[in-house]
Amino acid sequence: MKLYYYIETGHRRGLDRLRRSAPVINVLERRGVEVTMLTDDFRAGEYAKEQFGIGKYVSVDLVRNIANIAAPADRVVIDSDSESPTLLSDMADYYGRLVHIGDDPNRSAASSRILSISGSDSEVVDPRYFEETRHSMGDVYFWGDDDYERELAGFCDAFRGSGVALLEGYYFFLQYAGELQECFKAVYESESYDELLKGANRFITSSPQSALEALVAGSSPIFVKKSSTPEFWCGRLSEHSVPVLEVFDRESLLNCIERENEYEKGSLSPQSAGNVADMIYDFLI
Repeated sequence: MKLYYYIETGHRRGLDRLRRSAPVINVLERRGVEVTMLTDDFRAGEYAKEQFGIGKYVSVDLVRNIANIAAPADRVVIDSDSESPTLLSDMADYYGRLVHIGDDPNRSAASSRILSISGSDSEVVDPRYFEETRHSMGDVYFWGDDDYERELAGFCDAFRGSGVALLEGYYFFLQYAGELQECFKAVYESESYDELLKGANRFITSSPQSALEALVAGSSPIFVKKSSTPEFWCGRLSEHSVPVLEVFDRESLLNCIERENEYEKGSLSPQSAGNVADMIYDFLI
């Protein structure tokens, strides 16, 4: 029996789900489970290999097409909120059991054949971000890994003259940084993600996953919501006392940067990946 672990990724979806699921895959593999990561594009698999040591990955164009790779006797995990309950139910019937991981607690697909892990239960942060680090790299902003519509170019004036540096996203277009550099103190390539996230004095981000990572790293995160980000993320991050800005407003942003904030890590721990791996293993294996 093999385990196929699908993660919704891509140049329009970013890598948030990959960053939370790759640590879970690593735990499962250490327990002897043969896991193949499935992503929407090959570049996401390359990132997983380089940053998380994932050994086996395959790109699939549609979730339905997992059936072209996985046999009925195999096991499947789906980390996505894009699939309909009907499709998840059909897949559970085909494979016998299915694990669905989602952000939205209101879209649970749980049944006798489907284990649904959602909401705060799905919050996973790689143990590397819990390590003690010196915070000396100033204030950094991260939009996210994807900006296919070049939305940040329309908002970046909010950062002009603020002394905030920009961390590029993994899927940013070539030369896109040139359009943005006048608004930021400096522009760093995406390869500097870990160094900047862990070393920032303040990590300002529009990526919910990176906000959680910066929280446990002690990098004083501030979350600036994109219009496309589901509203429930504002509540989830507020529960951790992460300051949340729902619009790109310069005055509110500068006030938030200057203010001292108390943070609450809550249930986030270095064992979060192991906890989710336990649930998957007990249900599927």
